[in-house]
Amino acid sequence: SSGVLLGCCVALGAEEHDVDRWFSRHGEALWQPLVEKFQTYKAAMTSPVEKLTLPLDYYENGRIRAVLRAERAQIFPDGGIYAEKVCVEMLTADGQADGSLTAEGCVFDRKAKHGYCEGPVGMAKGLDRLKGRGMYFSTDAQFIKILAECEIRTRRIQNNFGRF
Repeated sequence: SSGVLLGCCVALGAEEHDVDRWFSRHGEALWQPLVEKFQTYKAAMTSPVEKLTLPLDYYENGRIRAVLRAERAQIFPDGGIYAEKVCVEMLTADGQADGSLTAEGCVFDRKAKHGYCEGPVGMAKGLDRLKGRGMYFSTDAQFIKILAECEIRTRRIQNNFGRF
């Protein structure tokens, strides 16, 4: 059976005020510094590393939570990273694959453990797939927000839309 395709991001099973509270915790002010750094870092990428692989976040037990893989990237003195053709691989606490984020261009703040991506983006976890344009993500808070043209493919929602 094929997955369900939805044309927008939907929060199922939550009251409207719960959804508003979730998004207000991750408002634009939190992400604005990264958005502003995107073009600055991109222009300053004068000596990129090719085919970079770099752990981004760790669990308390010392295992890697997220790994950045990029075709080209540069790490800046303030702890910021600008990367192109990006895949962030997410791992479980026992080291198993737990999904991935992909993007054409990305800025990541290593101290805050969150990032901002421009252009086409995607997320895959199990059989679920999301894609769109532009994305905020936090490895620490386990949060993503696709900014435009969001498309969701999931098998979690049955083809019975009458029960929404």
